[in-house]
Amino acid sequence: MIRLLMLFAFVTVLLPSALQSQTIEITNTDARYIGNGSELPSEHYADQPYVIVCDDGSWVCTMTTSSGVESAYMNHIVSTKSYDQGKTWSRLTDVEPSGVPQSSWAVPLKVPSGRIYVFYNFNRDRHPGLAGVMSGPFAFRYSDDHGKSWSTERYEVPMRKTKIDYDNFSNGSYQFFWSVAKPVVTDKAAYITYSKLLVDNPEAKGFHRRAEGFILKSSNLLTESDPEKIRWDLLPEGEIGINNPQFGDVQEEHHTVVMEDGSLYVVYRTVEGHMAYSISRDDGRNFSLPQQLTYASGGVMGNPRACPRIHRTRDGKYLLWYHNNFRTRTYQGRNPVWLSGGVEKDGEIAWSQPEIVLYDMDPEAFGMSYPDFVEQDGKLWIVETQKNYARVHEVSQDLLDGMWSQFLENKGRIVKEGLVMESNDNMLKAGSINFPTLPNLMTGGGFTLALWFTAKDLEPEQTLLSTFGSKHKGLEVSLAENRAIQIKIHDGEMRDADGPYREGQVFVSDTDVLSPGTLHHVVFVVDGASGIASIIVDGMLSDGSLGTRPYGWGRIYTFMGDLNDTYTCKGNPDFNGQLRHIRVYNRYLTTSEVIANYQAGL
Repeated sequence: MIRLLMLFAFVTVLLPSALQSQTIEITNTDARYIGNGSELPSEHYADQPYVIVCDDGSWVCTMTTSSGVESAYMNHIVSTKSYDQGKTWSRLTDVEPSGVPQSSWAVPLKVPSGRIYVFYNFNRDRHPGLAGVMSGPFAFRYSDDHGKSWSTERYEVPMRKTKIDYDNFSNGSYQFFWSVAKPVVTDKAAYITYSKLLVDNPEAKGFHRRAEGFILKSSNLLTESDPEKIRWDLLPEGEIGINNPQFGDVQEEHHTVVMEDGSLYVVYRTVEGHMAYSISRDDGRNFSLPQQLTYASGGVMGNPRACPRIHRTRDGKYLLWYHNNFRTRTYQGRNPVWLSGGVEKDGEIAWSQPEIVLYDMDPEAFGMSYPDFVEQDGKLWIVETQKNYARVHEVSQDLLDGMWSQFLENKGRIVKEGLVMESNDNMLKAGSINFPTLPNLMTGGGFTLALWFTAKDLEPEQTLLSTFGSKHKGLEVSLAENRAIQIKIHDGEMRDADGPYREGQVFVSDTDVLSPGTLHHVVFVVDGASGIASIIVDGMLSDGSLGTRPYGWGRIYTFMGDLNDTYTCKGNPDFNGQLRHIRVYNRYLTTSEVIANYQAGL
C-alpha cells in the first residue's frame, strides 16, 4: 500500500505564557483513503475508467481523457494495460485520436471468444460544447489481443429514434445520449444501458432538459465475429424510456444488472436527492414504473446528482455505490463514498445499512465518481475517478461480508476487537466508573461508544453520561428534541469566541428514533480517519431524509484532537430512565459490526 502524507495540521493553542504553534505530520495508511490507491495514467482529465479482466489474466482499462477539462474538444478514448492487478499501468494507447471529432464515454465488454469491444460517443457532426460530447453516432472498435491494439475500422450501433429524439432542437435529425454503464450479458444476449437526452439548443447550454433510460440489446454480439452483422434492438418497446414523471425531468446515468431469474434491474440518478430503480421481467420489452431505492428496512437511500453504480458479484450478491446524502439539484456531495450490500429476496434486491468505502480528507473535494468493480482471484477492487485522477482500490472482504451478513438472523456475536471498556448495570449503579483513554482524532484515531438504555420520558437535554472535567475535554450523551439523541465532543481547545467549534461539536441522530419505556441500543461511531461521525440506533444508521435534513452523519472538525480529561464516566442521577450497559472501543466500528452487536442483544 502506498503511504502518502495525509495532512499537515498547524494547531495554535493559547497557553498562559505564550502563543505557540505545533506542526503535526500524519501518515494515513487507511485503505479507505483515496490517496492510498494505485493511480492510472491519463493526459490530465480522466473519466469512466472501466476495467476488463482479459482471458490471459491481465487487465485493460478504457477511459475518456484529454489535456483539458471535461467536455473539451480534445476528448478521446484511450486504453491502458496492467499485469499486476492494477498496481502499475502501461502507457496510454489511443482507441481514438485526440482532437476533433471528439470521442467520449467509453464502456467496454468482453465476449466469450476473448474479443473486447469498446463503445463510445463519436462527435461525427462536430457539435459544439456539451452537445458535442453527448452526440452520435454510438461507435465501437474491438481488440483481439487483450486490449493491446484496436481495430482500424470504426463501427456504428444503429439507434431507433423515439419521442425524446424528435423533441430536441434538430427534430430528430441528431440524437444525444451517453452511457456510463458497462454492458451486461446473459447466455442469450448483451445489453448496453444508456440515457437519451433532450437537448433544446445546438450548444447544449444548460446541459439538457430531460433524460430517459434505454437499453440496446444484441442477440448475436456474443457469438458473431463480423461487426457488420451484429444486430441491435432498442428497449423498452414504444416511445418512452425508463423514467417516472414524479421524479422530475432529469433521470439519467442508468445502470443494469441481471438478476438470478434473468430479470433486468436498473438503477439511476435523479436530481431530487434520491436514486430510482426499475425492473423488467420480460427481457427488457417493458419496465416497471421506477420507484425510490430503499433499504431493506424501508428508508429511502439518499444520493445527489451523482452516478450510482450497481454491481452483481460472481457469487450472486450485489453492491451499490452511492453517496448517502439527500442534497438536491447539485453535483456536489460525492465525498465520502458509501456501499450497500444487496441480496435477492422475493424478486427484489434487499439493501443493507451502508458502510464508508472511500473518502478524501478534504471535505470540500468534489469527490469520487464513475466507479467500476473488478473481481479476480477471490478479490474485489473499485476503480474510481476524481476527474483529474483515477485510482484502483482493493476492498476489504470483511467489509463486504459484513454488509451481506446483516441479513443473517440470530448471529449472537459480540465484537471484541478494540473493546477497551464494558460495564453492566450493576457497575453503573455506582454512578461513576473508570473510562479508557480515547485515541486522538486529529491524528486519525477513532472510537465507538455503545449504550443500552431505557428512558421513561424523552424530555430533551437529559444527560445520560459525561466524561467532561476541569479541562473541558470529553464527551457527553444526552436526549435531544423530537425523540432524538446526541453526543457532544470537545478537546478543550480555545477557539474564536464566535466560531462554530468554541464549545465543541454536537452530532444528533435522526428524529423519532426513540420511544419512551423501550430498550434502545444507541451507538456513536467517531471515525477520525475519515473525519465522519455517525449514530446508529437499534441497527439503523441515522442518514437524514428528504423531508428533514440532507445529512444524518456529520463531519468532525479537522483540528478536533484529544478528548481525554478525567478518565472517569459519570452517570446522571436525575436521568429519568436506566443506563443498562456501556461498551467503548478504541477504534471505529463498521456499521455491520454495530448491527452484529445489536442483533446479539443485551
